[in-house]
Amino acid sequence: MINIPSTLSILLRHVRSLIPFVIILPNTRQALELIHIWATSLDERSRVIAFVCLFHLIRKHRKEMIAVVLRVVLTHSSAATRIVVLWAEPIYRSLILQKALDSNVVGPYFTWILSGSVPLNSFDQTFYQNLIGMLLIELAVGSVVNAPINATLLNAAYSIWQQYVPESFPGSMNVDNYALFAFDATWTLIQSLQQLCASKINISSSCLSFIGSSYCFDRRFIHSKLLSDAVSRTEFLGVSGPIQFSFNVTHRITGLYYSAKNAQPSSNGLSFVPVLEYFHHSDWRIPTKENIIIWSGNSLTQPIGGAILKGVNLRIGIIESVPFTIVEKVIDASGQTTIQYSGYIHDLIKLLQSNMGFIPTIELAPSNQTYNGLVRAVHNGVYDIVIGDVTVTAARRELVDFFHCYI
Repeated sequence: MINIPSTLSILLRHVRSLIPFVIILPNTRQALELIHIWATSLDERSRVIAFVCLFHLIRKHRKEMIAVVLRVVLTHSSAATRIVVLWAEPIYRSLILQKALDSNVVGPYFTWILSGSVPLNSFDQTFYQNLIGMLLIELAVGSVVNAPINATLLNAAYSIWQQYVPESFPGSMNVDNYALFAFDATWTLIQSLQQLCASKINISSSCLSFIGSSYCFDRRFIHSKLLSDAVSRTEFLGVSGPIQFSFNVTHRITGLYYSAKNAQPSSNGLSFVPVLEYFHHSDWRIPTKENIIIWSGNSLTQPIGGAILKGVNLRIGIIESVPFTIVEKVIDASGQTTIQYSGYIHDLIKLLQSNMGFIPTIELAPSNQTYNGLVRAVHNGVYDIVIGDVTVTAARRELVDFFHCYI
């Protein structure tokens, strides 16, 4: 492994340029190496480039890679608490969440925060206990957090919508918040253009003049600076809340609201329940109708520790190999023959159990078991983990993860 930051950055830049050729054949080894660099490199540039390369691999081979990457990334972290932020387009949210459920990285030891809603009841009911406790944080309109909105303008907009495109109107209660944000942005632009055209422009061209070709992406609005100034001066109460923009700021500077919701059991299965709300220039507060937050693991206790193995049953595979694992047959006082383990591996398991609190079920591999067969047994779910003198090879890393030379 290359650890010199400058050399690693140069190498990763070449890897990035070769990605279109490399991704012809999916290779989980590539993803694992990139994850290792992203998670452990002390050089920020190397981490960013590794993440970009990883993104391209997943994007090209989504089905083959996404489960592997989710499992490795979420279990690779050494952070005190595993917090997962799912920020993806709506069509991918459910796919990613389902892959995470299949990989057992949603549940008691992981706190998931979603940037957009997902239909919780679309998942199999066997996963409901894992989904409880997820948080959803999304932009909200003023009416959601009891802030003022322009109801007159909103009703007029709905009336025009129903008059001209009635078949697409979903009903006032089902209009997406982003449709209201888009309306306010459009209304801001309309009022700004009215201000621009009403002002005395000391030029001969029209206030709506463009230069460039007939193609929209090659055209430029002549009075873009004046229009930007007009947008900055425009301030009104919109259908989503107070509206005001500022120069060089991509979002509006007033009327920003967020709603935090919590996945909880309901009469219909699972649903997102409002638990917190955010006002711009203020802070998070409890809604008028207070709801208790249920955390991952269906717990009322806020998670403060890391992902732990305390109380978890682990099937640990071992293989006889002196001096790592020594297997002896011992006859006890009653004349019964029992198997007794000793050696470095046995002491290591006892130490790990003492520190981590898991419940081990130690299973000795058959005498004719090969090391490749041992690796495949982990891959196939026969063992949760194998501790032994297993050599790390490229072929084996395709099947399992290694930790400090042990799987």
